[in-house]
Amino acid sequence: MKLAHYNLEQVIEIVPGRVNVLVIEPEDKFYNCCAELCGQIAGESGNFCLSEGDETLNLAKTAAVVSDYLSLSVNDKKFVPKLYHNLKEIAESRFAEEWQQINLSVTALFDKLNAESDCPIDYNEESGVQELFRAFGVCMRKEETLLENLLLFVRAHAFLLKTRCFFFINLKTVLTEKQLKAFYHETELAEICVFLLENTCKPKLPGETVTVIDRDLCEFLA
Repeated sequence: MKLAHYNLEQVIEIVPGRVNVLVIEPEDKFYNCCAELCGQIAGESGNFCLSEGDETLNLAKTAAVVSDYLSLSVNDKKFVPKLYHNLKEIAESRFAEEWQQINLSVTALFDKLNAESDCPIDYNEESGVQELFRAFGVCMRKEETLLENLLLFVRAHAFLLKTRCFFFINLKTVLTEKQLKAFYHETELAEICVFLLENTCKPKLPGETVTVIDRDLCEFLA
């Protein structure tokens, strides 16, 4: 994949295993760039162009952006239906007998409750396993550290939503060098593309390609 913008002199190649770091030192330019990218990934118009070969890719369908590391969640309305659909396929293909037994047990319990209750009840005998997931509040388990939750987020996004490229805003301000190296290693193994947008230059790590736009708006490879 390649990323282009009219404010960038060079087209940036994006591949798994190579972490692109775009450092934009002027604060206003950095904010404008991040806001425009976030807007395009949310479905708005903008001037970023993500392409593969001769095909222009839809950023909203291909990419995700992470900027709020304190509220990172994999249990929002985008993830949960996809998770339930995936679990439903597993239940039906590998645990069909167990699901049938659960369904029969629940139906029998409802019949007993109906016989004992002063208020007659009705229920949907055709309820599927996804309704059971909702009733028990099934969700992805949150991890303990930011690094673990970031890896959970990108893996879930890639697997459930088919996201191919992840943009992280100022990731180097919240992860140590050791954590960054671990993050890069795990995303490379999963063939996930990682792109960092930073406001200040930090020490360059193995696997990074760093492009800097300085305060004079000069663009160069660091």
